[in-house]
Amino acid sequence: MAENKIGKYFLYALGEIILVVLGILIALQVNNRNEAKKARAQEIILLENIKKDLNLDTLDIGFNLQYHKAFITEEKKFLNFLNSDLIQPSDPIDYNGALSAPLVIVLHESTFTNLQNNDIGLLSNNELRKEISRFYDFFNKAIQKVENDKEVYEAYTLKLPYFLKYFKLDPDAPPMVLSNPNSDDYYNPDFQKQSIIIEDIPGAKQDEAFKIVMNESIFFRQIKIDFYIDMVNRINELSQKIDQELEILVN
Repeated sequence: MAENKIGKYFLYALGEIILVVLGILIALQVNNRNEAKKARAQEIILLENIKKDLNLDTLDIGFNLQYHKAFITEEKKFLNFLNSDLIQPSDPIDYNGALSAPLVIVLHESTFTNLQNNDIGLLSNNELRKEISRFYDFFNKAIQKVENDKEVYEAYTLKLPYFLKYFKLDPDAPPMVLSNPNSDDYYNPDFQKQSIIIEDIPGAKQDEAFKIVMNESIFFRQIKIDFYIDMVNRINELSQKIDQELEILVN
């Protein structure tokens, strides 16, 4: 009789233990699911914000690319005229464009910086995480170095003495304008400067140093243009991969 009671108590206690263990396991499973949902929600927000930053970067890059292309067109026309036998240019030349203006690039890195400072492991796709890190750690920094920090890529200061020597202000011509009124989403300058006109054509055409400086300016500007075009392509590719990952995470 006593043995039966002990056996019943043992089974009852064992059942209680099993129920407690099951309860703990279920609670852990629910907690893990909740944590996984929270992590996925955070990952979705991060990827969406990175994509927004990339979209804004394409606007900044597009602004600079637009003006670099305009500047190099006028630089080439002017250099061709200097190397020709013509007394006057056969086609109109925007001399302000040939002199150009230094540009800066300001890219959006806040989301990636926050991700680095917290936990980049929140991005579950290892390949995508590597590509995002590679983009920001190398390509993003490189284009800012080329545009903002490396004076060798900007020939404006080298050209200016020659333009001061051979040109004068042209009060009758419309001013040069640096502006993009169609966008409020990024740095939007609205600068103007008075136009210039060449005053000493024979002197400029005989100045071989001037021609070399113009040639170097064209060469380095083309490097910037190519770099910007490559950046746009990389941003588009990365944005597509982020879209694909978001589709997986949301569904």
